[in-house]
Formats: sequence, C-alpha cells, structure tokens
Amino acid sequence: MHDIAIVGAGASGLYLASLLEKEFDVVVIEEHKQAGGKACSGLYSANIEKFVDINESWIEHAVEGAVLHSPNSTEVKVTKGKTAAYVMNRDLFDRHLASGLSCPLKFDTRVEKIKIGNHVKLLTDKGIFESRMVIGADGANSAVRRHFKTSPKEIVNGIIAITNQQDCSKNVDLWFNKKLISDGFFWKIPRGKRTEYGALGRNINYNMLESFFRLRDYKKHAAFIPIGPCKSYFDRCLLIGDAAGITKPWSGGGVLYAFNCAKIAKNVIKTAFDRNDFSERVLKSYEGQWKTKLGINIALGLVAREALKSMADRDIDSLFAKFNEKKMSRLDMDFPFADIG
Repeated sequence: MHDIAIVGAGASGLYLASLLEKEFDVVVIEEHKQAGGKACSGLYSANIEKFVDINESWIEHAVEGAVLHSPNSTEVKVTKGKTAAYVMNRDLFDRHLASGLSCPLKFDTRVEKIKIGNHVKLLTDKGIFESRMVIGADGANSAVRRHFKTSPKEIVNGIIAITNQQDCSKNVDLWFNKKLISDGFFWKIPRGKRTEYGALGRNINYNMLESFFRLRDYKKHAAFIPIGPCKSYFDRCLLIGDAAGITKPWSGGGVLYAFNCAKIAKNVIKTAFDRNDFSERVLKSYEGQWKTKLGINIALGLVAREALKSMADRDIDSLFAKFNEKKMSRLDMDFPFADIG
C-alpha cells in the first residue's frame, strides 16, 4: 500500500509529488501515455521562479506586459518594463517535472472508480492501487472530484490556434467584444518563432477565432477551464489545481495557484500522517490556508467576472477610458487584489 496516490500528472500533480516523495511513498497515476500534452498557453508570470528553477530550453519567449483592447478600439497598455511573464513550452515543462521524480509514474492508467474507507482503493483499467490518501490533481474533468459529487462554479471553454508566424512582441494582446464573446475575450500571445491566438468563454468556436483573426493554417488545442472553487477536502482526500477549480477567474490560469496550494497541501498532509488522522476535521485546514493565501483574489476576481457578463460594449468602452495605465502596471498578474483586505 502507498502512502499517497496522486491522480493526474499535470504540473500541479507532478509538483506536489516532488514535494512529498522524500518523506512518503507516493505513486502518480495518469491516464495519458506521457507527461505533457495539456492544452495550455504556458503563459506564467515571473512569480514561477519562486517555485522552480527556470530552464531556458522551456522558454519560447518572454513578455513585459499586455495591451487591452476595448470594443471601440480604445487601448490600455499594462507594462512592467521588464520580464513580467514567460511563454513556456508546456510539454517540455511538464516532462521536466516528471523526469525529476523518483516515485513511480503510472501512465496510460485511467481511474474508473474510487472507494474510501479505512484506506483508499483506486480501481483502474490497469488494476487496483491502494493508498492511505488520494490527491485529485486530474484537471477540470477530475474523476476524483466527481466521486465526491461536487463541481466548480462554472466550466468554460478555452480554444487555441497556433501558427508558424514569427512574433517577438513584448506584449500579450487581449480583445473584449461582448457582441462576440459575452463572458470572456480573445487573445494573441507572441511565442517567438510562433504566434498563439485564442479565446475564452462559454459559447466560442474556431469559426469565431478564424473570423476575428483572419486565420487559415493553424494547429488546434482546446481545454475545459474551471472557474470558481468547490470544496477541496474530504476524508483521505485533497483536491488541487483545476480539479478544485482553484484558478484565476479573470484569465482561467491555474498553475501558479496550484503550486501555492501544493506547498500548503504538503504541510497539511504531513500533519495528517503525524496524527494518523485523515479525516475531514484535520484536512480542512488545507482549504482554510489556501483561502487565506488566494481567497481575496479569487473572490474579487469572481465579482469582476460577473460584472463583465452584465456589461454592454459601451460600458467596457467607458471603463477603459477611465483606466490609469500607471496604476494598472503596478498590479501583480497573479494577485491583482493583494493590497485589499
């Protein structure tokens, strides 16, 4: 029997495994055949340097800020004047995290059923795995989360089109247009040797992307994006990252939040093993701690998202006209509401 079974070999599960494997018997279970292959822009703020040592081979480009475009083409430039975010090759990043682990990684293994009693039983298409705890790190469509019959507040779509067009711009571009996307936006990310075009929202499709950016030849990537956290602790179980809906409501990004949660989870898990108590009562502190760290930004981000849904194009135009670029440039892209509360 393992101490901990982590379901999901994305960035969140692999990073948590790296924090746990020196003290515990950990196994990572992943339904895909290898690490990587996640549909993700890989646009991570410079805050990622607090968690991993950056390898230049992962980085396709670096940006200093963003240009926001309102429906009437008002532009607001938000720039740091230095590297604000890295545009990473997500496949290389995930595979690096996987290659650094010494614990077993069980790829091409799908969890089909979970039983929790005096220990955890994971029934998979490759046999049964038993452990004292299970961690759900298996993304927006988490099998672990579904076992507990809970879900994020909403799940939206993210679609990406990658072209071979070279783009070394210093900024990401975001376009807001309520007539086209009522609850999200279009984006363009310079990837150095490539260019990424994308859209986030409930009712989006590639025809919209092709029309808006006049695209022809491109590679498709798509993913479900959870927004609004659900309960993240249960007897013998914690949920982390997209599995718990712990993402930034304004962008859907979740890797930096997942890494913060992983550090918190490590300490809570250690306490549970020290006490030999894996009940909700003990594991509840995980949610309390990540809410202390991330809660104000998620809560106000959700308020901002609901406000966007209710706005008309003229409201967004008016809001953009009032933006103070200097003040906005001081905001942290992961914690824009950090000084509130």
